[in-house]
Amino acid sequence: MTAHGRIARAAVALGLLVAVWLAGCDQPEITPTRGISELTLPKGEAASVSQEHFVTNWLLLGPFTFGANDFGGGEQQPAADEEFMPGERQLNGTQAAPEPATWQEKQFTDSVRPGRVDLNAFYKRIDHAAAYAVCWLNCPQAVPDATLLVGSDDYLTVWINGKLVHCYKKERRAGEADQDRIENVSLRKGYNRVVVKCVDVVLSWDFYLRLTDKDGKPIAVKAKPPA
Repeated sequence: MTAHGRIARAAVALGLLVAVWLAGCDQPEITPTRGISELTLPKGEAASVSQEHFVTNWLLLGPFTFGANDFGGGEQQPAADEEFMPGERQLNGTQAAPEPATWQEKQFTDSVRPGRVDLNAFYKRIDHAAAYAVCWLNCPQAVPDATLLVGSDDYLTVWINGKLVHCYKKERRAGEADQDRIENVSLRKGYNRVVVKCVDVVLSWDFYLRLTDKDGKPIAVKAKPPA
């Protein structure tokens, strides 16, 4: 093989390696126009946790239904690992959705249970289903050591900027705020894309999500109206 041929073959091999590497990396983001919330980092003393500290404005994609005997039946934990949408960690609100699933934006408010994203009510109380929720959190500066606090009924997976940061799939549970605590979560300056997959077996179906700084002070969240 000539030197020119060896160089050409090496270039092709390098191109394939780069393509594989890019496929596993978070891709450049779109400029979001929906599902946006502005973050305000805490100053001074810690505030009491209230509705304003939860992420409640979401782009929802669903429902993705499955049978009562799918995923082994019973508590169906393997459903938490099912990729109901291809490339789920990269969802951003623009992907074409298979029928009957659709993208819908919703601001959730619950005076009794602050922060609750009530998928059961939103999807008309269906069972054996999954949904994705996407939001964009606009952070005024980089925060390399935030804490993520979530709760769910039933199973929950969370990606931030394409990185898996949490997956709960132990057993069915009633959703409450702050059931799971994930430390050292990195937020970058500007938009941070959060993707949630929440899987329901039967009855209630909801989740909660909020953030604090490294000292446990809650980060305020304000939904931005669609552009």
